[in-house]
Order: sequence, then C-alpha cells, then structure tokens
Amino acid sequence: MKGDPNKRSRDKYCCFHYDHDHDITDCYDLKQQIKALIRQGKLQRFVSKERMDPPQEQAPRWENKRPSLPIGDIRMIVGGTMAVGSSKKARKTYLKMVQNVQLTGSVPKMSRIDNPIIKFSEEDARCLHHPHDDALVVNIRVGDYNTHRVLVDSGSSADILYYPTFQQMRIDRERLILMNAPLVGFRGTRVFPLGAVTLSVTVGDYPQQITKDITFLVVDCSSVYNAILGRPTLNSWKAVTSSYHLMIKFPTDYGVGELRRNQVAVREFYIAMIEMDDHLQTMNIEEHQTVTEPIERLEEIPLDDSKPDRTTRIGTLASPTVRQALTTFF
Repeated sequence: MKGDPNKRSRDKYCCFHYDHDHDITDCYDLKQQIKALIRQGKLQRFVSKERMDPPQEQAPRWENKRPSLPIGDIRMIVGGTMAVGSSKKARKTYLKMVQNVQLTGSVPKMSRIDNPIIKFSEEDARCLHHPHDDALVVNIRVGDYNTHRVLVDSGSSADILYYPTFQQMRIDRERLILMNAPLVGFRGTRVFPLGAVTLSVTVGDYPQQITKDITFLVVDCSSVYNAILGRPTLNSWKAVTSSYHLMIKFPTDYGVGELRRNQVAVREFYIAMIEMDDHLQTMNIEEHQTVTEPIERLEEIPLDDSKPDRTTRIGTLASPTVRQALTTFF
C-alpha cells in the first residue's frame, strides 16, 4: 500500500492488505487478482450465470477448445533474418517489394479482418514503479513448456531461442534446419545460428489468446534470457507494444489479448546480466553491418637466434622467395 501510514484513514480497513486506508470492497489489488483468476477459469462457480452465458443460453464457441495443460516449466538457463534469405537474389527481391510500395502506393490485396481497437490507459500502468527504463520481459508457452525470461525486442530482426532452452525442451536436434546467414549484434560481432526450428507459441489468458507457429533461430551463447521475440513474431500477431506500460496487446477472436510484464523479475534479470563474468551478446539484430576480418594469416619469425623472445611477423600471401628475402633483411 502506497502513501504515509500515519495519514491513512483509520475508519477503513482492508482484510486483503491487513492494513487501514480503504474498505475491501474498494481494494484495487484484490479485484485485479480476482479478474486474473476468472480469466484462467479458476472461479467459474462464483461467477454470475447471466454474465458468463451468451444470449439464448448457447455455450461459447471456445468452451470446447480449451488448451491442454503444459507439461513443464522453463524458468532459467542452466549451465539472419528469416524473411530475407541468404542469397543475393533473395535480398534483392526483399528490397524490391518495399520499393514497389513506396513508388506506386499499391499494396498486395489482403482479406479484410475486423479487429478490435487496441489502446492503452494509465490504468494499465498503475501497478508499475515510475519512472522506469525496464525491458519488456514476459512469460509465454512454447510447445509444451511455460517459458519464462523471454525478452520482447522490436529492434531484433529475428526470433531467437537460446540453445540451453532448446535442450531443456528435449527437441531432437535433427529438427534444426541449417542456416548460413549470421546474426550481427551492435558490437559488430557475428554469431552463426545452429539452425532454425519452428515451434508452436501460445500467449494471452484464455480465451483471449492466440497460438501461432514461430520460426526461431537457435543460438549457442550465454544469456540470462531463454528467448527473444523480435519483429517477425510481433508483426504476425499484429501486436502493439508499450514500453511505458510494459505490456503487449494483440487482437484475438474474443477481444484484445494481453501479455504483461513482471517488473520485479525484469530488474532481477538486469542485475544478473551485469554480474555475469563474460559480456553477453545482446541480440539486438541489425542488418547491413560490416565486420572487418584479417585478409591474410601472419607468420612469426625470429630476429635473433640467441634471443628467442625477439620476433616479428610477416604475411603469408607473398611468394616463398619474397618471404625469405624479408626474413633475411629483418
């Protein structure tokens, strides 16, 4: 409960907070927890029949489509872009598609879908500590596992699944599709994925939830996160993210679905990342990065046989005659 305890109203008592300030009938936190339990289907016997049943006493269409329970939880790690492709022709085609839209103003025809209006309010940010610069970290269901510590990164051009997470899911490595396009981080270092794998992902509270197949690039490097959701997935969900509200909202067949953050967990992740021994490769994937590499291997040669520590290095691309001349000269 916020505010100075000495200034709270003493004639009102909340049995939920065990403190004075307001009556339990006006308790915001209690109402939010009750709503969450109702969305999870855990308080159906207490909910009014008139409010649950649609007109003409017809059962909801989603009543017979209740998803199966997950078989486990993945809580922490123990121990190029898919749309473009890797060939030059594929990259040129990728660029021409957007150039055509910019020049002609025409877009491919799509079937019209009536989606609910997505909006955010101050009520959505009520239980957050402000001001903040916290990352948006959520929990999602990947396949049969509730997967925690998933970073939502609209700056990433790929969806990433870290290899320790892949292993915990007990997925056969033969399902990986080999990829030859590297991922480039903001430090300029390149990481080659072990491959790509397509998995079913479910988000949202039932029935305002969606399930879609997502193609992840599996990366074998250190991270406090289990996975990263990038632009490909966010766009496929038609999702709207708000860093201020630390929330994602997306349209479903039964209204607007929500994916909320855990601000306490986010700050725990940040501290864990800072305290890790080796610097993590934060996978903010940026296209069109150039990485400079050595153009030839160098060979070490001695300058003085009596002093082995006195050496220099020469290139190995020159002919043997030139290299011998350089060695003699030095």
